[in-house]
Amino acid sequence: MKKIAIVLAAAGLILAILAQYALTNDWMWFKVFHTMGFVGYILIISGLACFCLWLIHQFSRDEKNRIKRYYHRRHDERGVNTAQQ
Repeated sequence: MKKIAIVLAAAGLILAILAQYALTNDWMWFKVFHTMGFVGYILIISGLACFCLWLIHQFSRDEKNRIKRYYHRRHDERGVNTAQQ
């Protein structure tokens, strides 16, 4: 998923740069490149959104594992404390 996000953002960046280049150099097909630049901005935003979702997923998975370890450790400590009494 991370590779897809990077590819989407890179393709969007290329299209947006091409649109700006067409604007500054007064190309004949400026409207086509302007539309492609808009699509590029959408791809950049989509790529960043995919990357953020992947990052949030990684953080939540790490947090779930930390919580599981914490509760298993507390359960083991309670078992040891009741056995000693």
